[in-house]
Amino acid sequence: MVDHQAAIVARFGASRRMEPEEELRLARLAANPAPARDAATVVLLRDAPVGSGIEAYLLRRTRAMSFAGGMHVFPGGRVDPSDAAEDLPWVGPSVEEAMPGLDDDPARARALVCAAVRETFEECGVLLAVPTGTSAPAGRAAPAGRAAPAGGAAPTGRNVPAGRVDAAGGAAGTGDPGWAAERRAVESHRSGLAELLTRRGLTLRADLLAPWTRWIAPELEPRRYDTRFFVAALPAGQLPGELATELSTEADGMLWIRPAEAMERFVAGEIGMLPPTAFTLAELSAYDDVAGALAAARTRDLKPIMARIVARDGTWQLSFPHLLPPDGAPGTPPDGAPGTEPGTPSGTAPAPAAGTRGGVPR
Repeated sequence: MVDHQAAIVARFGASRRMEPEEELRLARLAANPAPARDAATVVLLRDAPVGSGIEAYLLRRTRAMSFAGGMHVFPGGRVDPSDAAEDLPWVGPSVEEAMPGLDDDPARARALVCAAVRETFEECGVLLAVPTGTSAPAGRAAPAGRAAPAGGAAPTGRNVPAGRVDAAGGAAGTGDPGWAAERRAVESHRSGLAELLTRRGLTLRADLLAPWTRWIAPELEPRRYDTRFFVAALPAGQLPGELATELSTEADGMLWIRPAEAMERFVAGEIGMLPPTAFTLAELSAYDDVAGALAAARTRDLKPIMARIVARDGTWQLSFPHLLPPDGAPGTPPDGAPGTEPGTPSGTAPAPAAGTRGGVPR
């Protein structure tokens, strides 16, 4: 079995030169770290259309983006004040019941789930919601190209076979071009998630998602995020956007890919990913079907993960303390050593893949 985590560490953990002014800048950030803002991201999963295994949905960020340009990421973003709105329609178990351990504050936990649903819809047109009056969670995702049964989940994605694009192009809905306009309205903040759900007769359910992991940008980041990663089965009858006109303005492409294949392409330098994305895909590569991944998510440890960078003698080196044994190991940063999310400090040679500087790790 391939040790994907070792490959990630090898790719990101090389020592790199650092200019003196960069070392001073990191020291200033360490003395006055920025607070971490809440964020959420969603790994959409489906059973592979051919053979066994699962596939995950990745967006490719436009190269013009100052943060993670050209990187492959999961849909996601920061929590917006509207995500805490009390008028958001909700059915089924509370977040505390469905996701114990997500957060000690029930209101924050609920806002994180709302942000995950909203950002996924904004960025790729998939809406993790059910019709109002539904008393049970949505069923297992249908195989690629199969339509949802009547009364299934919200028809926000396009129902086309894997790898194909229908002639109609930019319509983000199964025969309803209005969904494309709905997505753009939410993305541009002309409409809120609560308004959308009410108009469409839909409601949220916490058990449509499951928390997988939590990454916090380290203290040396100028803008820091505390990002919860969720996994969710692609709702039956929905497919996320495939064309640029169906995606967020921050993305210019997408792909469905088996986690193990994504890791192979990442290690080969064919696609770029941030460390949290790579680690999450490495973990998901162990599962043969979506049901297994979702079941595993219910028992995962949600202790925060934070990569660290040790800056000394004109170099900086990235480490991942969460992979080390309790008593430490060679290369463990000493107590008090500055730590930052993997990235390329200004004035140094580019890292194999850009880090999370200035943006939400996803």
